Amino acid sequence: MHPTNLISIALQKQNKILPPLPCEPVEEICAITGIKQMCIPREEVIQYTFTNLDMFVSPMSRFVSIDVFYAWNYGYKTNEDRKRAKHPERMSSWFCDGEQFIELDRQGVREWVLKEKMPNIWTGYVTTSYKKHGSMVARINKGNRRIWAFEMRLVDCSNMIVVLDWWQILNSALRDGIGRTILESVECPPFVLGKIGVKKWIEFERWARPKYQSALYSFLCYLLPSQEELEKERTR
Repeated sequence: MHPTNLISIALQKQNKILPPLPCEPVEEICAITGIKQMCIPREEVIQYTFTNLDMFVSPMSRFVSIDVFYAWNYGYKTNEDRKRAKHPERMSSWFCDGEQFIELDRQGVREWVLKEKMPNIWTGYVTTSYKKHGSMVARINKGNRRIWAFEMRLVDCSNMIVVLDWWQILNSALRDGIGRTILESVECPPFVLGKIGVKKWIEFERWARPKYQSALYSFLCYLLPSQEELEKERTR
């Protein structure tokens, strides 16, 4: 199964508005998924300006599945609306388990990432650019596997002991006055160093330096609360 298959299944179960098929589908190999299923001609879905041809599973195929068509284009009623419509698979972060396709903000992503138990099968994508087709990067997760697509990177969150440990350390550092940008770069300007103290920074830097370029570290930094969230916490 491919993420587009799971998304298409969920959209139909949720009775979402699906675009009309531009022609009668035929059974062929989908260029994007590599799976033999009901397809329409590739040019009905992918324009000449498409830049991620290297991510096709079967690039020689001239067909794309109707699941891809639905996953990439749902949200409009007529072909005239297509260019004006928002396409959530590409223009939002999201979670899908075949039962529901959910658009997520940063807080929503955080809640799903830190959940104790996940559905038996699911896929998820997180974006800050809102430009790429997340379903081409995302992976299908089963059982204890927890892989999130974060832009073009894959983040393995399967070891939740490590995830929660890193999260606690980064969350504490943020509340100690080490801002997100500093956490991401592990470079502390003197005026911040003076506020938090040299000892606290040295301890954090010793822990963070071997990790800060990893996908998991970057992902968890992105998920940290915003200043607005922290301010709401302080005023409660």
